[in-house]
Amino acid sequence: MLSAEDNAALTRVGPGTPLGRFFRRYWIPAAKLEEIAQPGGAPVRVGLLGERLVAFRDPAGRPGLVGEFCPHRRASLFYARNEPDGLRCLYHGWKLGCAGEVLETPAEPKGSRMAAMIRHPAYPVREAGGLLWTYMGPPTLEPPFPRFPWLDLPPGKLLVVKMYQDSNYLQGLEGDLDPAHPNYLHRDFRLEDAKSWAGAGWQSIANLMGDGTPVIHCEETAYLMRVAAVRSTPDPKVNYVRTYEWVAPFYTYIPTGPHESRLFKAWQPIDDERCFTFYIHYDPDKALDPQAIHANWGHRTEPPFYRTPHSLENAHLQDRARMGGNFSGIEGAAIQDRAVQESMGPICDRTGEHLGVSDKAVVFFRRLILKKLKEMDEGGRLPAQDPALDFRHRTASCHMPADVPWQEALRYHEQLERESTPAARSATAP
Repeated sequence: MLSAEDNAALTRVGPGTPLGRFFRRYWIPAAKLEEIAQPGGAPVRVGLLGERLVAFRDPAGRPGLVGEFCPHRRASLFYARNEPDGLRCLYHGWKLGCAGEVLETPAEPKGSRMAAMIRHPAYPVREAGGLLWTYMGPPTLEPPFPRFPWLDLPPGKLLVVKMYQDSNYLQGLEGDLDPAHPNYLHRDFRLEDAKSWAGAGWQSIANLMGDGTPVIHCEETAYLMRVAAVRSTPDPKVNYVRTYEWVAPFYTYIPTGPHESRLFKAWQPIDDERCFTFYIHYDPDKALDPQAIHANWGHRTEPPFYRTPHSLENAHLQDRARMGGNFSGIEGAAIQDRAVQESMGPICDRTGEHLGVSDKAVVFFRRLILKKLKEMDEGGRLPAQDPALDFRHRTASCHMPADVPWQEALRYHEQLERESTPAARSATAP
């Protein structure tokens, strides 16, 4: 159970709120690059941390991210002309540059110094991994850009999915902090079916279904935290271990098995009651199968709204007649997650919770973030901001000896990968 005060501290993201200030100290996704692909094209609306912004690419190809409303009479720059060096408001022709400078005020008298006295909200941006990233915090505290291992992969090995969610970001993020829920929410009973987890290439998900009460371990790291879920198997000498890497402010690596495609997730708060989820599917060694990925996750979306047809109003297209093969009656793991998270309301009232042992990682995360908010106000270094960090994380999902510490899981995971390559198999063949 969480107090109302702490619940507000962990969910309110607007300017000036503790969490809003924390999130603004990091580079975060603002949009997909496909939204501003055309130089000189139409601006796009971006809701981010309770602020209304527009992203655009000027005719020379330079991206920008500025406040949506013109500083003159507050007309929306979503309708603006995209001209060299900036956006021109339709109302009175004011021109705003990518850095927030007021370049022209043509309706004002000649010699007016009004433009020099005004600064429009604008944020620095970077392009990487199919995303437009931004930093919204104090310029003097800008951290190094996080060089995640998937940022430079070619399109065939990288699939970036953006999906709208009608709830506070924390409801989604805490789903990823819950290693026990896949045994229930994501269970399918069609283990031999080509559309099952194993049939679509995620044997690791099928493997975890044998134990619905994993032992959960958590530890703080220089990035934020690490979580492990240790499951028993029919062999008492062997455990099935999955590890999760959490990177501040709201990124996680979801465990996948040897030779399976990998998954990185980001939770982008639009405001206190809405968010986008970015699913980053990637594989440095082989081409992805987007069709299989979308089939299992159900998260295929398109610009400009990046919504699926599922909603509270249509019960997320739940089909109770299909519960014999699918525990939830809802198709797609991403939609199953969204259904339960949106069902909690725009902002979950955590004062009514009754948490158990299976919620260990959720409790650990909440306490850790509340501690980091306090440390931020005391001037301490925030997680994932040491310039020496390399951000090249990997998770593990593998069988390993029960008498070996779970922290060794990645070593066993990578050993299994080496031993199961085609070259390794041919070398051991009789």
